[in-house]
Amino acid sequence: MYPLNELKDIHPAIYEEAKSKYKGREMVMEQRIPFLNCLWNDVLHLTAVHPKDIKKALGSERNYKAFVIKPDALEVQKTVVYLYQHKNRALKMVKDNFSQYNPDEVGQYSELPKVTKEYYKEMSEKGERPLLFVRVPHILYKASIDTSDLEIVEV
Repeated sequence: MYPLNELKDIHPAIYEEAKSKYKGREMVMEQRIPFLNCLWNDVLHLTAVHPKDIKKALGSERNYKAFVIKPDALEVQKTVVYLYQHKNRALKMVKDNFSQYNPDEVGQYSELPKVTKEYYKEMSEKGERPLLFVRVPHILYKASIDTSDLEIVEV
C-alpha cells in the first residue's frame, strides 16, 4: 500500500484513477499535515472503524475486502490521528484537529460517528455518492505498508 504521491511514479495509471476522487476538491491534495510536516497525499489514510460498520451505514449490498492492520504495526513517529472535528474548512489543518498516535488508544476511534451516518443518509436521499470517510477520524501514516502478510477480511 502506497501513499498517493508515491503511486505517481510506481503505478501512474492507479495514481490517476485514485486522484480522481479529489475532482473538485484538488486543494485538499495541497494541504499540509501538522506534526508529520507533509502533504495530505504523502500519507496513507487508515481508519479504526470496521468496514462492516461503514457498509451497514451506507446500506450497501456490495461485497469487498479490506486489510486488517494491527495498531502496533504502525511506527508512532510516522503516525498521527486526524480528528475531523472542525466545522470550518479553514480550521481543517490546525494542530488542535490532530492527536498524537497511541496504538493503545485506537479503540476510541472505532465507532462510526452519528454525523457520518446522517451524511450518508442525506447523500442517498439526493441520489449522490458520498465520500466514505466524512467526519471519520483518520489514522494518517507517513510510509508505505507491505500487505503480503496482512489479514484480509471480507465484508
